[in-house]
Amino acid sequence: MKICAVLALALLAFTSVSANCNNAYASAAYSLSHAKKSMGANNFEHQQYYAERALTAFEKAKAQNENCGCQKATDPILDGIENLETALKQEKWEMGRFYTKKALENAEQLLGNLDICTIGITNEENPESSEKVPPVIEDLTSTPEESVSEEWEIKKNYQQQAEAELAELEKSIRELVTLFQCDKAKQILNSRKVKTEEELRVESLKTLRAFYVSQTIAIHNKALFAMIECSKKLE
Repeated sequence: MKICAVLALALLAFTSVSANCNNAYASAAYSLSHAKKSMGANNFEHQQYYAERALTAFEKAKAQNENCGCQKATDPILDGIENLETALKQEKWEMGRFYTKKALENAEQLLGNLDICTIGITNEENPESSEKVPPVIEDLTSTPEESVSEEWEIKKNYQQQAEAELAELEKSIRELVTLFQCDKAKQILNSRKVKTEEELRVESLKTLRAFYVSQTIAIHNKALFAMIECSKKLE
């Protein structure tokens, strides 16, 4: 049973129960989307318009991160706000783009750091809070077409990062089961479902997040049960 204990401890280290950071994550994704649009604008007015919307999203993320409690998100939020405030004070298009580009990098870093908090660590809050996942925040100033496009970008970005995290988890489990020579546990790593693009388009971010949380739990449990069966043969 020592093998099971080792695997259980290893799996616990990778437990990825989502923290209460959904709103902050959504706002961070909006800041990224608006910063990209600002960078892609072909005139100064549009550049400033989207930079201001990106700033609003960063400010929302700052307030929402107080509930999220992700310390790693603080610096990129503050840097993003500072860079966008500076961008909005510029009178020349080139300088506005310069500071907006820095804010875009801050938004990318913010999303990555929030993923560390929501996917990479165990949620120590009340389990009931994780069931009440707030919906993606609506950007009331967006047109319907912009909202659909932005939501799609958010979901695609989330899926890519969640898949990368699960790939790392599977790699770690695969190394463990190879070490312990448990072929049965290897088989469970080849049975994971991946969302199709069609499914991704119709599902909400809340549903997508719940899917990846359940996938993580399922991988943990199946690997552990398989290792238990393998350990019985060694007794």
